[in-house]
Amino acid sequence: MATDLEQLLRDLFGNSVDRLQKFEADQVKRLQTKLQEIAREALKDELTRLHTEIADLRSRVAVLESERARAAADSIQASF
Repeated sequence: MATDLEQLLRDLFGNSVDRLQKFEADQVKRLQTKLQEIAREALKDELTRLHTEIADLRSRVAVLESERARAAADSIQASF
């Protein structure tokens, strides 16, 4: 059925249909490229945010480990 419609349009408008299909294909390709760029930027932003959050968590873990080591040292020292 779609091929019948395409053939009818070709019969009525000639090569205009081919140009229209090429234009449509070009527009779809441009949209896909733009969507890929947007997705790539969103992923970069998310990875940057996660990297910052991981660095913050590592810093907090280091502080907690230091406090725990200090508490253990104080506990041992108090037992003497």
